[in-house]
Amino acid sequence: MPAIQPTRLKKQVSILASKFDQPALFVRELHIILDLYTDHTQRPGQSGEPSPLIATYKVPPPVMRQVWHEILPLAEQHPADVLPLCDALWAEQNYDLKLLAARLLGQVSVEAPSPVIDRIKAWVGHGLDDRILDGLFEYGLVQLQKDTADNLLELISSWLDSNDLPDQHVGLRALLPIIDQSGTEKYPSIFRMLTPYVRIAPPRLRSDILAILTALSHSSPHETAYFLRQNLSAPNNPDTAWLIRQVLSEIPEEAQTSLRLVLKEKR
Repeated sequence: MPAIQPTRLKKQVSILASKFDQPALFVRELHIILDLYTDHTQRPGQSGEPSPLIATYKVPPPVMRQVWHEILPLAEQHPADVLPLCDALWAEQNYDLKLLAARLLGQVSVEAPSPVIDRIKAWVGHGLDDRILDGLFEYGLVQLQKDTADNLLELISSWLDSNDLPDQHVGLRALLPIIDQSGTEKYPSIFRMLTPYVRIAPPRLRSDILAILTALSHSSPHETAYFLRQNLSAPNNPDTAWLIRQVLSEIPEEAQTSLRLVLKEKR
């Protein structure tokens, strides 16, 4: 891996950006750049993180930052070229290129949301690496969440209402960036969608459910405590008490008291 020379890197990425409207050439040039700067001596798992299920380049962060810095203005200036490039990047079986596709997708105008929504639905196929899935939701939903949140919630609801466990997993993962990035006005919809999972939590989805409850406990503790109390008092809720015990420590002390009392009564 050569040392990063800012002037040289900027020139390389500038050449890459000149192919923004030629997806196949852009992808080929990006592979060349990333391969040049990757650390070929680092083996999977050495960084302390689990390896993605598909190939990934181990490039220093400044490389991808320079790529993004160079192409973001082009995405704004030439919006018609963005989706074809997104498709070409996502088609590559590579973590870095898929993540870049997600970031670009999040810049696409959603005055007509169908092209963005159609791609998200197509891209979240079963078996997708969770880190790619999370990246897609963190970056690819930006404009949907900003400009047409109701369409986004409808999409998430369609996954959560499915009888298919992988679809439910996708829907739960999609809720996290909404909690982290939106205001509390969307919380009633989130609580409504989450209700069936708080009462009956499929074992394979429990880590996702707990992650959402933890995020809600941090961002809106009193409303979350009220939501959990409601479900603890509802019928047919075999898993609610267990979930509450798992996240109780994440809720501020003043909001824990009533939950502890209801848990004690349930015993």
